[in-house]
Amino acid sequence: MRLESLHRLSLASLLGLAAAAGLHGACSPDSGLDSGSSSSDSSEGAGSGGGVEPDGGLLGDAPIDVRPDPDAACGLVTEEAIAVPLNLYIMMDKSSSMVGDKWDSAKVGLTAFVNNARFAGVRVALRFFPRDADAVPACDQNAYKSPLVPFGPLPDNAGAIVEAIEAEGPDGLSTPIYPALGGALLQGIEMAQNHPGEASAVLLVTDGKPQGPAALCGGANPEDPAAIAALAAAGARYRPPVRTYVIGLPGVDQRIANQIAVAGGTDAAVLVTATNIAVEFQNALAKVTGQALPCDYEVPAQVAGGQVAFNDVNVLFGLDGAPQDILPQRPACDGPGWRYDDPDAPTALVLCPDTCSAARNAAAAKIQILLGCETVIR
Repeated sequence: MRLESLHRLSLASLLGLAAAAGLHGACSPDSGLDSGSSSSDSSEGAGSGGGVEPDGGLLGDAPIDVRPDPDAACGLVTEEAIAVPLNLYIMMDKSSSMVGDKWDSAKVGLTAFVNNARFAGVRVALRFFPRDADAVPACDQNAYKSPLVPFGPLPDNAGAIVEAIEAEGPDGLSTPIYPALGGALLQGIEMAQNHPGEASAVLLVTDGKPQGPAALCGGANPEDPAAIAALAAAGARYRPPVRTYVIGLPGVDQRIANQIAVAGGTDAAVLVTATNIAVEFQNALAKVTGQALPCDYEVPAQVAGGQVAFNDVNVLFGLDGAPQDILPQRPACDGPGWRYDDPDAPTALVLCPDTCSAARNAAAAKIQILLGCETVIR
């Protein structure tokens, strides 16, 4: 999905870039995770009429006059909409089974992904597993915690990521998913702690099933899919959650990949077939990143500072070039709309699941926060 302001400002899907427009009139009214861890163009929007029809619009209710009305009593102020940033840690399999077309295609797909303008602003980090043997115990999750390529926003970090994968090659005889995923989740949790108000997620890319690194890791069998799923579940229980996404390359055990993804708070693994690995892997990366992007927007500064009341905030929202309409606030999120993250002390405007899903699946979306008019509530 591409997010734009009314002035054709292209944004990556629901990222922390501006969605601003110029309307200025008036408007109508232990060392690791374990299974027990819980720490876990351009429309000016002026005019009248044009409400949403009850059988097919965003609101799903009676039509509302959503166009700014020059004769209305309330003042219209346009505030920049800033979406919550996403920090994505990619943990990528480089075991010997990746040799050949799979590795070459993965390089092509990853290179295309990190240079995709759609994901400008997403902060991506990268590491490969298995790691080289050293004095550190093979089961130590902390050995996988620090990324090879540190977090950095795309496309600025694209060069470092491409350089890293070009310098690597499949050479591992095992597939130690247990400590690798655990380390990535530890890093994700640390990012969430150090960057409050931002979203963090882990993406596991593998073509096999768990193998190694030892018979037991802290009492857990590292080859047991349930033990790995428990790590993913621990990350998903953390607040804010650090979810685990899985991309399965040809050869992956689909059942295991899905088990890990579901436990990590995502629907299912995204599977890549052997038909065209490079293109399918690029598409899989795009799909996962689109799903991981948050649908949360910061409370505007004028509202947080007390100049505008929380009940004088509205959201204009439109998909695929259609005129924007007022998206109602729905505290229960029992339909299309938005809500505050915390009704007593709001810090973010959150799109309800129906609206979030529609926005992520759209080719383009427009969002604008309007201040000074009484909030439309459903």
